[in-house]
Amino acid sequence: MMRTFLILSLLFASPARIWAAEASGTIAVVNNEPIFASELQKEAEPFIERYMKTAPEKDQTPDKIAALRKEILDRLIEEKLLLQEAKTRKVRILKTEIERGTEQFKEPFKMDEKGAERSPADIERAFQDQLIKEGLTQDQFNKRVEDQIMKVKLIEQEVKAKVEMPKDAEVRAFFDKIKDKMAAKPVKTANKEEDADLVQISKYLDRMTGEQVNIRHILVRSARTEPASARAEARKKIDGIMQKVRKGEDFPTLAKKFTDDPLSKERGGDLGFIARGDLGLPEMDAVIFKLKEGEVSPVIETEIGYHIVKMREKKPPTALDYDDVKEDLANYMAQRIFTQKLEKYLKDLRAKASVKVNPLN
Repeated sequence: MMRTFLILSLLFASPARIWAAEASGTIAVVNNEPIFASELQKEAEPFIERYMKTAPEKDQTPDKIAALRKEILDRLIEEKLLLQEAKTRKVRILKTEIERGTEQFKEPFKMDEKGAERSPADIERAFQDQLIKEGLTQDQFNKRVEDQIMKVKLIEQEVKAKVEMPKDAEVRAFFDKIKDKMAAKPVKTANKEEDADLVQISKYLDRMTGEQVNIRHILVRSARTEPASARAEARKKIDGIMQKVRKGEDFPTLAKKFTDDPLSKERGGDLGFIARGDLGLPEMDAVIFKLKEGEVSPVIETEIGYHIVKMREKKPPTALDYDDVKEDLANYMAQRIFTQKLEKYLKDLRAKASVKVNPLN
C-alpha cells in the first residue's frame, strides 16, 4: 500500500507537501540529512485523522497509530534517499519543467472562495499571498518543486524504463484467472498480492459487465437517528413532492428545486449509470432495478432519508470479452511489475545508506 502511495505522492504532491516547513526536532537522519519531527507530524496528521474516522473502534489503538506513523516515516526516508540519489546521478531538470510544475500548484487558486473564476492576475496574487503565508520566496518554492520532479525522473529512468509490457499469453492467463474468480471457482495464485489483485479486478469487471441503470432521484435528507418529529416532517415533504410528480410536473425541475443531494442537484437529480451496490443503500437497489424505463418509484426510505427515483435507461448484463479488457489488464500487470521493482530499488537504496531513526513518541 505504501509503495503505491509513495508513487502517487511524488506524481501528485499537494501544495501542503511542497510548503511543509522544516522546524526544530529531528526524528531521523538519512546520510547526515535530517527529517524533522514537524515534517512527520504534518504528513501524518491527515492520515491519522482519516484513520480515526473510518477504522473500527477496536482498531483505533495506540499501537495501530504508531504503526501508521512508522509507515509514513519510512516513506519520508525513502523520498529523502531518492532525492539524494537523484543528485548523485546528476538528474537534470529543465527550467520549463519547473515552470510547468509550479503552474500545477496554482490550480487551487483558479477559483475564489465563492467558486467564481479568477483572472490570471488574481490567480498569481492569491498564489503569492500563500507563499508569503508559508514564509517562502518564489525561489525557495521553485527549489522544492525541482526536488519533487528530480525524484520522479529518477524513478522513471532507473525503474519505469526497465519495465516491459507483459506478453499476450501472460495477459490471457491473467484474464482466465479473473473469469474463474468471478465465477467463484478455485484459483491458484502465486501469492497474497496476486489474490488481492484478482479480487479487486473481478469485482470491478463484475460491476462493469453487470446490469446498470441510469436514474434521476430526489432526496429529502433525514437520518434514522433524528427525532420522530423531524422524520415526520421530512416524510411530509417527500409526499408533497410525490404529488407533484404524479401530476406530471417535470422531474428534473423538481429535483433542482427540492433535492437535498448537492452532487446531482444541478443535473436535475441525474446520477448517471450505476450498478448494484454503487449507492451503498440496499433499500434503493431492491426497488430501482425492478423499475421499467420511464417508471417512477414509490417513496423509498433509507438510512439517509427519503427518495423518489425515475428510471431513465437500463443496460442489460454483457459478456466479458478478452479483447475489450486486454489493454487495461496489460497496463495493470505492468504497473504491478513496476511497483515490485520500485520496492526492490528503494530497499537497495536503504541498504547502502546510513539511516538513524529516533524513537517515535
